[in-house]
Order: sequence, then C-alpha cells, then structure tokens
Amino acid sequence: MVVLLSACGSGDGAPVADGDDVSPSSPATAGQTTALPGGEAGSGQQADLEFEDQSGDGSTVVVDTVSAPEGGFVVLTADGADDVVLGWADVQVGTSSDVEVSLDQPLGADTDLVATLWADSDRDGSFDPEADEVVPAPIDGGDAGDDVSELSDPVQDDARYTLG
Repeated sequence: MVVLLSACGSGDGAPVADGDDVSPSSPATAGQTTALPGGEAGSGQQADLEFEDQSGDGSTVVVDTVSAPEGGFVVLTADGADDVVLGWADVQVGTSSDVEVSLDQPLGADTDLVATLWADSDRDGSFDPEADEVVPAPIDGGDAGDDVSELSDPVQDDARYTLG
C-alpha cells in the first residue's frame, strides 16, 4: 500500500491511500486554527458555539450547537458576572446539538446569559474553574492583524433568556 501525503500549504492535508476515496477528517475551516489551552494539539475540530435567545421556566438552558476540539464543558454565566457559574454541561469532542444545561438555581427574572466553552484541562470529568481552562476562539491565519493577544478571546456566545 502506498500512502501519499499532501505538502503543507497545499491540498487538504488528509492522507490518501491508492484506490481509496478519502475525505478530510477535520471539519476545521481552511486557514483557521484553534489554539488549545496550554498550546496542546487538539482533534482538528474547529471550536465554535451557537447560543440563541430562548424562553422557559428558568431551570434549564439549551445551547444550540457546540463544536469542541477536545472534551470539556459549556459553562453558563450571567452577562457581566463571569465569575458566578449558573450551570455547566459536559461536551464531547466534535459537534453537539441542543446541549441542555441544568442551572444550579432557577432564574428568577429575564436574564442575559453567556455560554463559554471550557476544556477539561485536568481530565477529571468535572468542571473546576481553578483547574480547567477557557478554549480560545479560532484565529484566522489569513488576517494581517492576527497576533498572540487574540488567544485570550474565548469561544462564547450570549443570549437573552425570558421566563415564561
């Protein structure tokens, strides 16, 4: 069997064996990189999170889509109170839809929420803000203005939660 590898900067980067029709295993967007906490290599999955306005009884919140390069957590906070965790849910490597987050205490009023993707840095399966790290947002390698300071921008989205 002969395995052909494409060179850096050209092709799709996926190995191709003679006679096989192989597609790239990574859904990452060309020219974008997800830098994992600690500079570690991930699965190649592009980190992303989509969180839409919603309503309910205030006990659970649904994050529409989470794309995680490694196992971790979606963590909910109130907008402007990032140090107070309202609830969290496990996420696996890959893309998950309709991730339900149970809140530690039900919301008592309409609230602006922030969902943030965290890596399970200590790999214990339980969210710990002291040990786990926020997943930085992808950097578009084609932007002339990219610099290391962008690594501190987290993968997060906000939404309005309305009781009722």
